[in-house]
Amino acid sequence: MALQPVSTDKQTEWQTLQCDFDDALAGRAAIGLLALAIDGVIESELRRFLPRDGVAVFTTRLPRLSDTSPSSLKLMEQSIAECAERLLPGRKLNALAFGCTSAAMVIGPAAVTAKIHAVREGVAVTDPVSASLKALASLGTRRVAVLTPYVDSVNVEVATYLTRNGLSIAECASFKQASEINRITEGDVYRAGVHLGRGDAEAVFISCTGLRCSSVIDQLEREINKPVVASNQALAWDLLRLAGIKDQVRGFGRLLTT
Repeated sequence: MALQPVSTDKQTEWQTLQCDFDDALAGRAAIGLLALAIDGVIESELRRFLPRDGVAVFTTRLPRLSDTSPSSLKLMEQSIAECAERLLPGRKLNALAFGCTSAAMVIGPAAVTAKIHAVREGVAVTDPVSASLKALASLGTRRVAVLTPYVDSVNVEVATYLTRNGLSIAECASFKQASEINRITEGDVYRAGVHLGRGDAEAVFISCTGLRCSSVIDQLEREINKPVVASNQALAWDLLRLAGIKDQVRGFGRLLTT
């Protein structure tokens, strides 16, 4: 039965109420995130690594890739400024992340930052590979075992970028997936990390924001007795420091307690 409008003998007047304003969910920090259209993992993983109260993540999506080749990753550069501009326009962000590890390597962090600063002048910018390099340096490690989910054409870019930036790769392995990265189980990530971490590397680096690993990082570190740095974990750590937040977030590896 359809609802009938309530009749009234006089014109309805809306009362004006007074209200106060605060910073809503971002009382301590507002963090912007440019995420891949196909990445169904980065937001949930990133939030696990951040303090629960007062730190909010606001996301916009970069266009879908035609594939995950280096040439497609490079094309993402054309969309960065537009996506950054439409992320909460007019709202101050304490830090902004470009959320793709391999694309940051292919495009280059300096180019990513320049595109963002063209439309969001002065905002602190980071990306997963820049954050991971900072994280590994802060932990005093240079010789790393590298785990990725990428196809070989992207793995070549990863190895080249890491070694060019001062890291020594002790061992490397990949799941070699083009489209199902988000579905790789955390158990598989853990087992691969144990396998790689038992060698002579000083740390394990897990590359890719699309890999789920938040629940196994702590256990993996205990098993191999070495630090583990993962893309989303390092990104959260760097974003917090850029936003001026020094909280120690426990349960996700040594990095977030430094």
